[in-house]
Amino acid sequence: MNIAKKTNLTLLTIFAFAATIVPVATYINQVTVKARIPTVTITAQRLTEQQKIAFDAEQASGLIQTVFIAAKRLSAEEKFAFDLQDRQAQQAKVPVHKKPQLLV
Repeated sequence: MNIAKKTNLTLLTIFAFAATIVPVATYINQVTVKARIPTVTITAQRLTEQQKIAFDAEQASGLIQTVFIAAKRLSAEEKFAFDLQDRQAQQAKVPVHKKPQLLV
């Protein structure tokens, strides 16, 4: 009788764990999607000697290249929301090393 109770309790614990893992995973996915902040990735490759010479010749030709960067000042509420989003993104990246325990 005692073995049957322990078996039932173990199975109940496994089912409860399985039933909660799907909603938790869905919630974590939603938080991750909301916490994504647009980023810009700039990559470059090493130039060969011929490419360096061509680049230097192009720069010396007098052609001026301009880069226009537009920005706006954030309000206090926008700054708070941005900081909150950043904090949530950092917390979502922290690995959690908790082992699930079965109550037997």
